[in-house]
Amino acid sequence: MGFLSRTSRLADRMPDSSGRVEKQHCSSVSSSSAERIKELARKSKVCGLSEDPSLPEELRDLIHEADQNQRLLHDEEIQFCCRWSGLEAAPLTALQQQVPDLVDQARADLLSEQPQLVQPGGKLFPQDRADACWRDCFHFLRVSIYGTALRKTDITDRDGIRNLAELYAQLDVPVAALLVALDRLRLHSVASYSRLGADADADADADAQALGDTLCHLCNMIRKEMKRHDGSRQHLSEADIK
Repeated sequence: MGFLSRTSRLADRMPDSSGRVEKQHCSSVSSSSAERIKELARKSKVCGLSEDPSLPEELRDLIHEADQNQRLLHDEEIQFCCRWSGLEAAPLTALQQQVPDLVDQARADLLSEQPQLVQPGGKLFPQDRADACWRDCFHFLRVSIYGTALRKTDITDRDGIRNLAELYAQLDVPVAALLVALDRLRLHSVASYSRLGADADADADADAQALGDTLCHLCNMIRKEMKRHDGSRQHLSEADIK
């Protein structure tokens, strides 16, 4: 993922931003911090569907393979998932083709509201930090589409999200801005999915709302774990002072 890793397997290498941290701030980043970042990258995980016991093993394996390769579902995979869940496959297949454009729309919305993010001194400067943020938006929508195809709203791996929150904190990711981008991505995706569903005579509004609920769940989990992590860090700081 963006701030997680360029590779399909988190354990293969340092995450994008961590490599940059070591290059730019090697004098200030301790070896223990670098090792902790590597460990968090290995343990960070968003999608928990491959371990959902309510899903047939074949579907869990399908999701696991797609997620490991950080890709959208193939058309036949969407059809397979939707046959099991009872969802209309065609609108979701069409929505996947719009994912890059939807991410671009969310990016434009965020930068229209907070242009300072990508300016010198901003949290998404230089360009590779911004690119990592947009990639994470892509992957969050990708995983949400997995859940929608299976009519699953609770899609996250809780331990993986907990590690992701700490990784974001270690890499100084502007999580508040990321959540704004994800909210805009939710709005654009729901609107597009609703239109596509209406064209296919599907239950457009309900299915689109399910996608929105899935993205909301993901955002709420990130927000919750960031608050928990920040609270724990504050508690430790106060304990140190005492």
